[in-house]
Amino acid sequence: MERYVEMKSPFTGGRVKEVFTTEEQEFRKEKYLVHVRYYVCEDTGEEFTTTEQDELMFNELYGQYRCKHGVPFPDEIKKIREQYGLSLAAMSKILGFGVNQYANYENGQIPSESNGKMISAARDKRVMAELLDSSRGEFTESEYDKMKIAILSAPDKISYDKQTALFYSDTGRSIFNGYGALSPAKVSEMVKFFVSSEGQVFPTKLNKQLFYSDFIHYRKSGQSISGLRYKAIKFGPVPYHYDTIYDNIDGIEKEIVISHNTESTFLRCGEYDCSVFTKQELETLELVLSKTKDLSTEEIIELSHKETAWQNHFKANEFIPYTEAFDLKYIR
Repeated sequence: MERYVEMKSPFTGGRVKEVFTTEEQEFRKEKYLVHVRYYVCEDTGEEFTTTEQDELMFNELYGQYRCKHGVPFPDEIKKIREQYGLSLAAMSKILGFGVNQYANYENGQIPSESNGKMISAARDKRVMAELLDSSRGEFTESEYDKMKIAILSAPDKISYDKQTALFYSDTGRSIFNGYGALSPAKVSEMVKFFVSSEGQVFPTKLNKQLFYSDFIHYRKSGQSISGLRYKAIKFGPVPYHYDTIYDNIDGIEKEIVISHNTESTFLRCGEYDCSVFTKQELETLELVLSKTKDLSTEEIIELSHKETAWQNHFKANEFIPYTEAFDLKYIR
């Protein structure tokens, strides 16, 4: 797909087109199909990209690689270390990595497949204790004793809070959650953003606003905001277990209104905390709000029914893969 955009060519000052397409990219001798966006100068035919456009390709590419090979994402790598209360240097020594390697992985560098599997195995505290024993010579006696106690007293599994369990149902990263981090804080504040901005909102409309926000953001960056999965049901795309989500967000109030023997539920809340979002995420939320605030619930349902993301999956009540984001019609 191609479209003209409101910018001038950095080469000639002339018109610029943005191109959306798919390309096969190679990473570590494997090939992956990824979505790419780039600009083309109409006068010279030269192609150029922005940081955001590059981010889309790399996030989608690396997300596919991590999921295929079981390589943890940066936030998961950090959570494994925090499970034992260990320093970055200690984790690197125990796992046999270079001195700054674990820090690099937490900051986004992608581990090799073997190192990724080693980090994943370290989730099991029995494995971690064995790794510590095998690297005992790297530490003083007191350092070793202190870490051994910390590892053996750690929970058997990485503990997730109640909200994480309720919102995500033990799911992991995949194309069905947009490779997004499991962040109850972002889910909660996304919900509050729309409810607070609307004053009051029906859950049915809110479901579509969340869907558009996550899928639009994936189209821009290769990652969702909330890490939620969405299903295609009769009334359009909805977050999986959305009732459970709304019932377990502090500050959300439900108001039941009865009119013409029909019972309806409005959601209300106070302020939201925008500090949990990146600048890019907040821009996505504001874009979706600007496009949907004046729509009735019936209107936004009708629009969502025109999306192939819903049409391709509602008959079987399926989860919607985030690759459908690139065919969204209503919000460009």
